[in-house]
Amino acid sequence: MRHGFSLRTTKKILILAAGVIAWSHSSTAWAVVGQAEEYDPFKARDIEEFHSGILEEEQSRQRQESRASFEGDENLTAEGGLSRDAQELEKLKREILKIPKRDRLKFGLDGQHAFESNVKRLPPRQSKSDQIMDLGGFSEVDLGGRKTDLRIEGRGGRQWNIHFPESDFWLAEERVRYRRRYFKKVAHSLQSRIARQSQRTIELDQKKVRWDSHQNTAFNYTLSEKFSANLELNALKRLYTTEPFDQDSAWEASMAPSLFWSVTPKSRFSAGYIFGPSRIRTKVGDTNTHEVHAGYFGRVTRKSSLSFDASFSHQTARSLETPEINTVKVGAGYILQVTPKTQMMVQAIRSVQNTSSNAVPGADENAAVKTDSHFTNDNVILSLNSRVNRKLTGIVNVGMSQFRNQAPKGGDEDVEGRQWTFPVSLTANYALKRWIQLRIRYTYAFRTGNEKSDTYRAHTLTSGVNVVF
Repeated sequence: MRHGFSLRTTKKILILAAGVIAWSHSSTAWAVVGQAEEYDPFKARDIEEFHSGILEEEQSRQRQESRASFEGDENLTAEGGLSRDAQELEKLKREILKIPKRDRLKFGLDGQHAFESNVKRLPPRQSKSDQIMDLGGFSEVDLGGRKTDLRIEGRGGRQWNIHFPESDFWLAEERVRYRRRYFKKVAHSLQSRIARQSQRTIELDQKKVRWDSHQNTAFNYTLSEKFSANLELNALKRLYTTEPFDQDSAWEASMAPSLFWSVTPKSRFSAGYIFGPSRIRTKVGDTNTHEVHAGYFGRVTRKSSLSFDASFSHQTARSLETPEINTVKVGAGYILQVTPKTQMMVQAIRSVQNTSSNAVPGADENAAVKTDSHFTNDNVILSLNSRVNRKLTGIVNVGMSQFRNQAPKGGDEDVEGRQWTFPVSLTANYALKRWIQLRIRYTYAFRTGNEKSDTYRAHTLTSGVNVVF
């Protein structure tokens, strides 16, 4: 059987996926201690794109078989060539499948209104509601050519909060994306993002201004038909220009070499290492992080795809107040095409983290006390995406997460606790025109735990419109 999803196409996908996955792994190296883990959205998008290719191949094969059985030998002449009608049909196919002209300029707007019943996530009977309005816009210039992808993008955004205006902010940013292949075996990508955010504060009359600079570059070298090597470099700088907050300024960097083994055109294994230093102006929180990771990504059946990865990271402290952290993380994602119009995705991740730090009691700085803590976080998300008709798409997400914090034997039992969270969301997207999309979403979130303060309920109703020219 001839596959429309060729080996060359698979290589291109793997090269693109290499950069995305390496970036996603490097970002976890700087994860804030104690924050709940979520399945990486870039990894989820990666498996969706891979599965779309598999589905398109299967649909193409079915169309070819159906057309062959229907047409039979009617398109063949006595000499064995194509008839005149068949030649016209082939010409029409080539015209329809012709690659459209590149759109050099794009711009769009996105507006959204949300009602939050419990914006502060407080316990029942203490909740306070708020209405949040967001407005954003973008413009993109495509300067790429036949072998080069170069895009320059500018974005801006504004948020208003009716009852809690201290959350209002302005955002402006620029993005540059570059991708090109050199010497047939080397693929290079470059991404740059510089953003400025201005936010209100309740402590001061002036705004809290923050600048973010994120620079990313990746190189992929094809060693053979089944092996390729990837190197990714990241640099992130966060600068606060408002004086009361300037001590929070920090920078991070990472270097992530990795190796990919394509067992088949539709499945591959990966392994890599990440080193990432992190520094803050106050010096409290300076760390170096080392991580090793491995994973599998590919096709299970003709209608399903699987992603699996595992990692171990060790964070070393650069100051006395900074903890040492060991983290083990295992994640999996599975996609099944239930019907031609309905897709199911299951995502699961478990993160286990152990933290050790030196606490300095009293005035005696030499009397350091070793403290340990241990937490486990589990997340499972089920998503159903169904295309009701040509213009309407429905999405249902149901999730469950468990967070448990433990203290060692003889430790401080006050830090122990367990929380369960159950989020549910219903989304409807309607394409009013090709360039206008309407959306409405309802989200229900419920959390409970060992402590009364852990419990909250929240209802969110969001409506928005997206316009792209």
